[in-house]
Amino acid sequence: MEKAPPGSLSKKIRAVEKDLTKRLLRWKMKREGVPPAGEETLDANAECIVETAHTIMKKEGKEILHDLNKTKQAFMKAYRGKD
Repeated sequence: MEKAPPGSLSKKIRAVEKDLTKRLLRWKMKREGVPPAGEETLDANAECIVETAHTIMKKEGKEILHDLNKTKQAFMKAYRGKD
């Protein structure tokens, strides 16, 4: 069985995220009675939204890991009876 090229899964996932975002944008525009945007406009906006979401998750994910590590250290300190 041949291995997939590196990064191909992440590219596919990113494409699915972008397609889903475009569908949501179309649905939101239709729901609000806004004239539909062109495909290029939808593409650009979807890409921007997906990129922003990834940036936020990277930042927040690091903070969450930091908080979890601090909590683990405090638990281990209390568990071992060290103050």
